[in-house]
Amino acid sequence: MRYFLLFCLCLSAVNINAQSCNCPAYFKDMVKKIETNYVGFNFKVTAANRDEYRQFTDSLEEKAAAADVPACLSVMTKWLGFFKDYHVGISINEDSSNYHRIRQAFANTERHPMSEQAFISYLDRNRGQLDSLEGIWEDESKVYRIGIIRDEQAPDTFIGFVLDADSLFWMPGQVKMKIRKSAGHYQYVAFYSRIHQQSAPPLKVSNGRLENGSFGSWYRSYPASQLATSVPGPGASLAPYFKVLDRKTCLIAIPRAMLEYKDEIDSMLIANDALLKSTEHFIIDVRNNRGGSVLCFEKLLPLIYTNPMITGGSSVLATEENIKSYEDWNYPNISDSMKAIFQKEATALRAHKGTLYNLWPDDTLRMAVVYPYPKRVSVLINESCASSTEIFLLKAKQSTKVKLYGRNTMGAVDYSDAASLTLDGGLFRIRYSTSRANRLPKDPIDYIGIQPDEVIPDHVEDWVGYVKKKK
Repeated sequence: MRYFLLFCLCLSAVNINAQSCNCPAYFKDMVKKIETNYVGFNFKVTAANRDEYRQFTDSLEEKAAAADVPACLSVMTKWLGFFKDYHVGISINEDSSNYHRIRQAFANTERHPMSEQAFISYLDRNRGQLDSLEGIWEDESKVYRIGIIRDEQAPDTFIGFVLDADSLFWMPGQVKMKIRKSAGHYQYVAFYSRIHQQSAPPLKVSNGRLENGSFGSWYRSYPASQLATSVPGPGASLAPYFKVLDRKTCLIAIPRAMLEYKDEIDSMLIANDALLKSTEHFIIDVRNNRGGSVLCFEKLLPLIYTNPMITGGSSVLATEENIKSYEDWNYPNISDSMKAIFQKEATALRAHKGTLYNLWPDDTLRMAVVYPYPKRVSVLINESCASSTEIFLLKAKQSTKVKLYGRNTMGAVDYSDAASLTLDGGLFRIRYSTSRANRLPKDPIDYIGIQPDEVIPDHVEDWVGYVKKKK
């Protein structure tokens, strides 16, 4: 049985002085570590494509020979992309010894120099003439507060600039995003990740909310919108919440499944246990939940259980560095008994060093009781559901009570249980999968996703209201 999964989707792009980079050494160390430790390597580099892989690697190694740090990161990111695995990536190592280099790296990015006070004055002065996009926005993790303003030089374009952020990767005035409006529709010209990597994720704007695919959601805090005041605020929106919608319907939302939220999720379900066992309709909202720990979902299973649930197992590549990553895992908010299980798993891996070890065999979950209530369970999913959230969904969809609504999930669960290693030199860290699902190659999910039983139409904004009306 799988007990813990980590998922992270951010890839890195860095802009540091060229003299700080030894790209050939970084590149060679990355290739060596991935070829040795990545569980998917020998499944994705086969006799059929080995020559292609070698030519690809050689061509990028040549580019690395003359690369400064930005070009080096681009080269390494391109090489890692060969494996098509959301758990594989590269990032800058945020050790305190690198803080100065990180700040220096992004000192000269594009800026829109406007203070928050001046921007509020602009918003107040032009109230009634503003586009609905203009205002102060905050992301759901409460790391960023940005202003979005119409570009005076290009009226169909809007500039999102930082008002407040982490003071490490982002400083006030730096441009975080650019959005173009055409025929009433918005799309990204550019969106910059935490480490300033440019992309153009899908964008949906409605009622004071920006949905950015795997980058999560943003909420307009000024001028306040109806939606912004009716949903948990930025920061709090990452925490779980429980709500009685009417006399027949209850809702639990789990936007994140990190272990730090486990106790809160469990407490909500325990406190409302009697209510849920007399409620006709239970809605579980896991939209945008990109994973964390399957432990966060374990107390939901008795409520939705109707018949034995098959839990697909997975095998771990037991290399020395992978074993150490399992031995060194230090999880908060878990019991001593669970820590003992983790230690037992690490010991088993060490006993099978050098093999692809079936650490978590396929299992069947059987429960003694099938509760009559809730009678129906609706689970809301979208393209930002991934990793351990998808493992929960694979179990949940086996229940005859459960119906999935929304859109296909991300598809990031075939190769998982991410570990990370610092490359020699200390500036970069690679992330890679250590486990492979035993159901492969028969039933792949990566880059496909888990399909909903019913797709929610694009024009529907209130998904909870939509499924609440279902019979």
